[in-house]
Amino acid sequence: MESFSGFRVLGFDTETTGLDPRKDRIVQYAFVGVDEDGRKIVIDSLVDPCMTIPPSSTSVHGISNNDVEGCQPFKEQARVISEIIDGAVIVGHNVKRFDWKFVEMEYIRCGLQPPSPHTIIDTLELARKFRIPGRHKLGSLCKKYGIILDRAHSADADAAATLVLLWKMLDEYSDLIGDDVASLLQSNKRSDGFGSDNGDIEGDVIISFGKYSGLAFPKIMSLDPKYSDWLLSKSSPLTEEHRLRLKTLFLD
Repeated sequence: MESFSGFRVLGFDTETTGLDPRKDRIVQYAFVGVDEDGRKIVIDSLVDPCMTIPPSSTSVHGISNNDVEGCQPFKEQARVISEIIDGAVIVGHNVKRFDWKFVEMEYIRCGLQPPSPHTIIDTLELARKFRIPGRHKLGSLCKKYGIILDRAHSADADAAATLVLLWKMLDEYSDLIGDDVASLLQSNKRSDGFGSDNGDIEGDVIISFGKYSGLAFPKIMSLDPKYSDWLLSKSSPLTEEHRLRLKTLFLD
C-alpha cells in the first residue's frame, strides 16, 4: 500500500518451546515483506533454544530437537535481528501479547537492549477493533479472506499470511481508518520499554517489558527490590539516560 511507502514493512512470526516467555524460548523466527526501496525480504531462521523442545510443542510447529541441533542460539543472532527490526513496521497476529514478549525476554537474557521498531501492528487487535464476524484466529481469518495458509504454525508461512491479512483488512475497513494509515501507524507506535505512551502515569514511570510489564517503577521496587536494582544496572535493557532518570526520580 502506498501509505507504507518508505518503510520497511515486515510480517513477523515466531515458534517457541512453549507459551511462557519467562521460561520458554524461541526456536524459529521469520520476517517476510519489503525493504524501504521495495526490495523483497524473506528471512527464516531456526534457533537453538538451549533447552529441550517438548513433544507437545513439536506437535504444533513440527520443529524437533534434532532440527535445531547445530543452529545458533538467539544471542548469536540478536545483532542481525535488531538490524532487521529497528525502524521497521512489524506486522504480526497476536504479536504484542506473544511474539514480542518472547523477543523482549530473549534480549533481556542476553543483557541487550531490545530492538526498536517504528511501529508494531497487531492484526488480532485490528480484527477485534473492526469487529470482524467469526473467529479471530489467524487460520480462520485467512480462510475468510481467501488467503492460502498451507503450513500453519510455520513461522515463514504465518508471517507472510499475516502481512497479506493486514492488506485485506485495511482495504475492507478503510472507512474506519481513512485512506491514509498514518493514524494507524501513530496509534500503534510502541514505546521504548520505558514509560507509557504519554511518558508517565500520575508521575510514575511505567516499565513496559519483562515480568513486571505495565507496573510503575516504585511498585516494582516494593515488590521485587532485586529486580528494580537490575533495572538500574548496566546489564538491563534500559538506556543510560533512562536509568539516570529513574535514579533521579526515585532514589535521590
